[in-house]
Amino acid sequence: MNIYTLCRISLFSLMLTYLNGCMSHPNQLVDLHEYLKGYLGKSSTTIQQNLNLRSLGFQVAETPQKTPNQLIYTILRPLSIPIPMVSNVEMGGNPVPIQSGTLGSSSYDVNFNCKVIFKLNNDIAESIQYQGKAC
Repeated sequence: MNIYTLCRISLFSLMLTYLNGCMSHPNQLVDLHEYLKGYLGKSSTTIQQNLNLRSLGFQVAETPQKTPNQLIYTILRPLSIPIPMVSNVEMGGNPVPIQSGTLGSSSYDVNFNCKVIFKLNNDIAESIQYQGKAC
């Protein structure tokens, strides 16, 4: 197996992993947005007491960030990208050892997040914005 084949396999694996995440995510966003619309017109205190993103299957940071104009929840989306395991490749007729990833690791972990931002006016949620690569 030459280095170019290894690169193509790695790129193909990365694209499949990314596409799988993209195809499953839009439905979650629609459900999430519908769920969050129910909190418009509510106070930030009410939102903090009642909002349960975990019940929708999301991983979230422990506590939301609160400013006078915003209430921000961070949804975590870890992604594990598989790393092909190759002991050596042939270059110019000679085998060359390759170290891919860390020892004992067969994947590269990436943490994406989505910030759900309630825009507040006089401590009442007026709108919702999303920010980040996982939204």
